[in-house]
Amino acid sequence: EELHFFNDDGSCTDVVVEKNLRAGDLCLLLAVKNRVTKDLSWSIVEHWIENGLERVLEDHEDVLSVHRQTEGGAKKFIFRRIQNKYDFFTEPETFFPTDMVDLRNCDDSDNESGQSAVIDVSFSACPSIFSQVCMQEPNRTSWVKTFLLLKDNNLYMSSKIGGGEDDRSHQDLQPLADLRQYEIYSCLNAKNQLRAPTEFGICLRRTTEDDFSSSIVLSCECARDRTCWLTVMRLAKYGKQLRENYKAFKNKQESVNSKEYNSFAESIRSRVAMDFTGREGRIVEDPTEAKAIAISEGIAWKKRWRANRPFSFEELCPCCVATDSIHQGQPWFHKSLSREQASSLIMNHGTQDGVFLVRESRSNPGCFVLSLKCSSKVIHVPIQPITDPVRDTLCFTLDSGVTKFFDLLQLVEFYQLNAGCLPTRLTSYLERSRD
Repeated sequence: EELHFFNDDGSCTDVVVEKNLRAGDLCLLLAVKNRVTKDLSWSIVEHWIENGLERVLEDHEDVLSVHRQTEGGAKKFIFRRIQNKYDFFTEPETFFPTDMVDLRNCDDSDNESGQSAVIDVSFSACPSIFSQVCMQEPNRTSWVKTFLLLKDNNLYMSSKIGGGEDDRSHQDLQPLADLRQYEIYSCLNAKNQLRAPTEFGICLRRTTEDDFSSSIVLSCECARDRTCWLTVMRLAKYGKQLRENYKAFKNKQESVNSKEYNSFAESIRSRVAMDFTGREGRIVEDPTEAKAIAISEGIAWKKRWRANRPFSFEELCPCCVATDSIHQGQPWFHKSLSREQASSLIMNHGTQDGVFLVRESRSNPGCFVLSLKCSSKVIHVPIQPITDPVRDTLCFTLDSGVTKFFDLLQLVEFYQLNAGCLPTRLTSYLERSRD
């Protein structure tokens, strides 16, 4: 199903979303289509326009299922960078203030070690959090103050609020919600939208309902309290799955950083970065700034080279394309492989659909071919080099220019996440021999 994904600047990208496509994988696909850095902090935000509510989809969530769950609602998906979505694992003290952590369930609540155990970075158990909030009465616009406690997966409330910590008795608590049965949203403008006492609202919608008619609406005293409640509610709802997402996030981050470092053709130590934009040149000592300059200069050089060089299919040949591409170092690229050899290799590689390789075309010099298996057959799809009339640059396409890519690596990564014009997604590649 084709869905629209908006950027914060108002632009929109259309993507055909398949079943079981996770939000984390979709973000990588959208990064390719929007031509932005594949930063793992990119996220999908579910935004309800009329209600002024938002929630960030977790990396493991099925985007198509989320869309169909409330398909009739006035909502949209936003592609946005969320820098701190996993920071509570590394900096728990920032997200869980001392005065909101309940130490009653800890074995040693008289010293600081008890609190450390409750908000340990491993989160063997979800920390218990309590505070005073305002809650909207059901089917009314009035608000009442209440005492809220989160323990395990359940949310409890009590209308009896004392002045001191000893007066906050847990004996009068009543069950309010099992968070595993709710979706958790933050209110963007709670004062105007919901007539809440503060701007810092939280809305809980039942997963079995497609609207907010019977939702639980809370208003926190400050931004710090709302951040704490939203974070601990995520932990209570997703539990171990959230920790698995964090581990996968760290592994992907290390992999991306490693690939970015290895993409340089020479050692960073062999040259010194210089900045000549001012009246006098200066040595760039910050490695992050030096890397950014190197990347921007490389992109600018490619644009100048492509713009100054007239493109024609007669002149285009594998050797000239290779100097301007990064596919030569990819394990799925087989340079001089015939059609028959490619078919034989793929057919001998099990029965899985989506097994593929990319090779040079012998019948059309300057072009490439994507060979893949589908339904026990080998399909050879020509990769056509074309010019982008807007940017006047060389691009590659499988569908006559409907979807264009600046290099073969972008093309392969796109079709690994999305079938597009192909009969199946690319699943695994045949690695070329090292001979």
